[in-house]
Amino acid sequence: MRNLMFTVVAGAFLAACGPQGSPANDRSEVPAPAPKPAVVGPILITFSEQGAGEIDGQTAMDVRQLGGLFPESTVQRAPPTGGNTTPTITVRRDDGLELDLQSAAEAPTVGRIFGRAGPVTGPQGEEIGASWTEMGFQTETCVRGSGEMTASLICYRQGAPRLGYVFGLPGFTGPANAVPEADFLTDNARLTAFMWSAQAG
Repeated sequence: MRNLMFTVVAGAFLAACGPQGSPANDRSEVPAPAPKPAVVGPILITFSEQGAGEIDGQTAMDVRQLGGLFPESTVQRAPPTGGNTTPTITVRRDDGLELDLQSAAEAPTVGRIFGRAGPVTGPQGEEIGASWTEMGFQTETCVRGSGEMTASLICYRQGAPRLGYVFGLPGFTGPANAVPEADFLTDNARLTAFMWSAQAG
């Protein structure tokens, strides 16, 4: 009898001292950190005869509206520079995107768009920095720039008078209105910007 009582007491003691399972609701699990939101808005900006990405001649020259199209970018009005007095809004983004939007002459809408750097491309996949040879232009389809673009050559593809391809002319010492010879362009000219205009030519 004594042995039986000892066994019962010892069993109860061990059960009380054994590992105790924690109730499921005693400790709430720490939630995993929320994933970082994906980039919102157009990533690659394609220039074409119709405009640049989602921007065209109907787009208002409005910082807030444009900021809605490029929510992770710095969108702001730019002061006049280099003799340019046309109202300009710039778009800059961490991935190198550089867009300059100029106002139309007679309306508060976009009249001209420059794509100068970053993920911008032409309708055939042309990229900033391409050589004269890679672009395949003939000098007959090009004109010299004026005003702030005096040091540039602007070329157009047949049937697309609104989309200009801007080439830099480093080292050219000829007259301001002269188109350089093809040999000079082959050795020196590089695509520096896309230029879309609401008004052709």
